Amino acid sequence: MFADYLLLLFTTAPRRPKALANVLRGKRTVSTLFAGLTTGTLAYLDSWHGVALPTFEAATAQLVADGWLVAAQPGYLQLTAAGVERQKQLAQTLYLPTAWVQFQQADVRQFTAVSQLALQVVSEAVHQQRRYYPITTDRTIQRQVKHWFRQWQSPTLGTQIYADLVTFLKTQSPQAAAVFSQSLTGFAFPGQTDQQLAGQFERSPVEILVMRKDLSCHWVAWLKQTPTSPIAALLQPMLKVNPVSSSAWQTYQDYQSGQNLAQIAQARQLKLSTVREHLLEVAILWPEFPVAELLTSARITALAAIFADNAVIETWQYKTVQAVLPDLDFFWFRLYQIMRCHDAA
Repeated sequence: MFADYLLLLFTTAPRRPKALANVLRGKRTVSTLFAGLTTGTLAYLDSWHGVALPTFEAATAQLVADGWLVAAQPGYLQLTAAGVERQKQLAQTLYLPTAWVQFQQADVRQFTAVSQLALQVVSEAVHQQRRYYPITTDRTIQRQVKHWFRQWQSPTLGTQIYADLVTFLKTQSPQAAAVFSQSLTGFAFPGQTDQQLAGQFERSPVEILVMRKDLSCHWVAWLKQTPTSPIAALLQPMLKVNPVSSSAWQTYQDYQSGQNLAQIAQARQLKLSTVREHLLEVAILWPEFPVAELLTSARITALAAIFADNAVIETWQYKTVQAVLPDLDFFWFRLYQIMRCHDAA
């Protein structure tokens, strides 16, 4: 079933399965981020965190064996005609996530663990239970929840959180609401496993896992719009100002202040190549980046002329540029690709 979800990320145009796997696993190299940009999969960045690369490789191998994918060229796979039809069937039957963009806006995994323990603590407290097994033994999470509970503890806390949960669950389908609520642990109720929920709702365990991840993302989105909820206080420190890494963002701020790339490298004791990688990361993940300003109109005109007859950006190759502009650094070529990708979006 994991392979079914992976199949949905392929098209009839060749794509590199390893690059897609690295996007899903959250590898934040510039090459991985660029692959996510060109394939339209950046919203899924880090959505399958912790899944080993061999698992992806085994899934794609199975898709090839089943006839859904074919190796168009070494290192690339694309849909077969049968794969296109299979995709259509899956799109009608699989649970499809709709809120995974929240992975870029908050630490969803950490918040899920913290909020689930918080809900358990409140549930047990409402029933005056002091002796129970917490759902996590992580000391950091336990300290977070203990501090939060001391701040928010009141006779009405349980009632308020229950009301918030009911309001949130009304925004979801009945089945999704049931999966969310039944996976929680509370007083006299151990949360149900993916296997148990799969049997109840006639879905695969992988689908239930996808549903739970998506519901956590919806929960995050709802709490962002409901800052008065006690649970929102747990979320607040886990929200991200932007999806860019802190180091790359600092480089961007230095550039915005008027420093050129060499000055930034010298002031922060970084290699020039590192400064350039930082700016490429920002350009990919932050569309407001003034790419045209950094590129200059002269470079844009020259590169536009080289690729005037090829609109498929991901097929452009640096060696094509080198044949015409041998002194142009790869950085400018990649930056131009990023700009054109955002323009086409």
